[in-house]
Amino acid sequence: MERSVIIGTAGHIDHGKTSLVQALTGTNPDRLPEEQRRGMTIDLGFAHLNYRDWRFAFVDVPGHERFIKNMLAGAHGIDLVLLVIAADEGVMPQTVEHLSICQLLGLSHGVIALTKCDLVEPDWLALIRDDVARFTQGTFLAGKPVVAVSAHTGAGCEALLQALAGEAAAVRPHAVACPPRLPIDRIFTRPGFGTVVTGTLISGTFAVGEEVSIEPGGIVTRIRGLEVHGVARKEVHAGERVALNLTSLEVGDLRRGDVVTPLHRFHPTSRLDVQLELLADAPGPLTDNTRVRLHHGTSEVMARVTLLDGRHELPPGNVCFAQLRLEAPLLALPDDRFILRRYSPATTIGGGKILDVHPPRRRGRSRQTDDVLKQLAAGGDQRRMAFVRRTGATGLTLAELASLTGDSDAELEAFARRTPECVFLGPARRLVAQTALDQLCQNITTTLETLHRERPRQPDLPREEIRQRTAHNLPTEVFQHAVTRLVHEQRIVADAHAMRLASHQVQLSASDTAQKQTVEQLCRQAGWHMPTLPDLCRLTNRPATQVLADVQLLIIEGRLVRVGDFFLHAEAASELLARLRQAKTKGETLDVGAFKVLFDLPRKYAIPLLEWLDQTGVTRRYGNIRLMA
Repeated sequence: MERSVIIGTAGHIDHGKTSLVQALTGTNPDRLPEEQRRGMTIDLGFAHLNYRDWRFAFVDVPGHERFIKNMLAGAHGIDLVLLVIAADEGVMPQTVEHLSICQLLGLSHGVIALTKCDLVEPDWLALIRDDVARFTQGTFLAGKPVVAVSAHTGAGCEALLQALAGEAAAVRPHAVACPPRLPIDRIFTRPGFGTVVTGTLISGTFAVGEEVSIEPGGIVTRIRGLEVHGVARKEVHAGERVALNLTSLEVGDLRRGDVVTPLHRFHPTSRLDVQLELLADAPGPLTDNTRVRLHHGTSEVMARVTLLDGRHELPPGNVCFAQLRLEAPLLALPDDRFILRRYSPATTIGGGKILDVHPPRRRGRSRQTDDVLKQLAAGGDQRRMAFVRRTGATGLTLAELASLTGDSDAELEAFARRTPECVFLGPARRLVAQTALDQLCQNITTTLETLHRERPRQPDLPREEIRQRTAHNLPTEVFQHAVTRLVHEQRIVADAHAMRLASHQVQLSASDTAQKQTVEQLCRQAGWHMPTLPDLCRLTNRPATQVLADVQLLIIEGRLVRVGDFFLHAEAASELLARLRQAKTKGETLDVGAFKVLFDLPRKYAIPLLEWLDQTGVTRRYGNIRLMA
């Protein structure tokens, strides 16, 4: 099976990049009439070649300094670079800038082609080789193959293809399992088909019929058709040059720099935390709040730089953490590479790696911020944990975490189940840091202690009140998990309505005891004509909080039973059960009318008592009829 590799050209203007691609593939990548008339590449060009077990997709970029932004749009997503240096001129200004850009983009594979070798003598070619070796020293191209070629005669082309195949073998496989992203580099209309966009699929897969989002902007559309190098496909994979035919869109709806993504999977941002490197040959230090041109993917936006680490300026050749404030939103993910160019004149000054695509506004320059950014820069589980910790006890669903990291569902599922620093609330698919849950549990027990001191006569406290005091802005499942954990650890006692510290005991004075006994006696005297809480307040002339505390204590002691909104004395409950079992044997039916007659009760009391009998398993209800259990 052929493996696809994206090869991007780089080099100075008129060093023969386009001619070399044409010599290798048989296709002239200059597609614009003006390019062919002027003999100069202005925008991106594309060609492909099947070579042995490889499918080489070439992205030909312009070499002129005025079209560097077009070069940057093509450089994103390439697997290896073909650095083209004319043997009759050697290293030139755009050669230097293009290599710096490739270095900042994190490329690690490449081949150097010395073009126009038919125009120079062997001695001169040897000098150029030495010059190129010095030029690439300390870069990712140091020690890489250097092949002399002639696009005019074809000399060296086979050797160059062999060198490219050798380098391609070292390219890491593409992230097919991750969610797909395709930065758009071309938009056009094909008669009979409609709007078509092209780009390099940098991760994941797309399929015909799939609904997708175009970001930023949230435009929803559907993939009508897919092509790779002019061949229709039902599915495309990361690492391929892809054309997507999209439904219900006009060319004017889209622009270069937009990104095709899964439906509503990712969210655009106007702020980025980054690791920033300033080139050693930058014209001067980068000062705080400088306005720059940010190149990411195929997009270009203006931004301002906020230097972190307490810096007011970044000297050339140095690295620091920074926040970029964008003047227009874009779609990005951690580990994406970017390039910074001066606002004017537009020259490349640096670049780096994105760490966080939805960071807080960085106002301070504390060491804590520095530590968080170091965890984000480390990637992997450290980055995932940093995102989870940042949300406190609220935590993150796996879908929310995926939108921050770009990880696949399988990666995040595995992370959720292996890390001891997180608790995975399975049904809700929510991750919460263990330290945040520890703090929530401490807040619950502290609140219970405080309320027990304030309400010494109240044995239980309303569960909802505790939630409102400790977790009113938290997902329900987080509070439930904390309560369940505290019950399991025997630190609290809780049911669906109330909770208390396991160590809590009500200490009553003689007066309090007498008041509690009065409440019990009223319930005993009422029998099956049960009182409600307002009834007991009226009969005792006491506030509801005090009477409720007595009632709760009597329930805990087993002296009272809650029957809906009523309170039934335990002795009356026992007498009711005894008389019912004497009148009705197991399997006999019981309806409301018979129950009312048997106990001489109005419907007001009969219905709650029957429902209580259902709940306790004495009877089983089937429609309007009950059977004795």
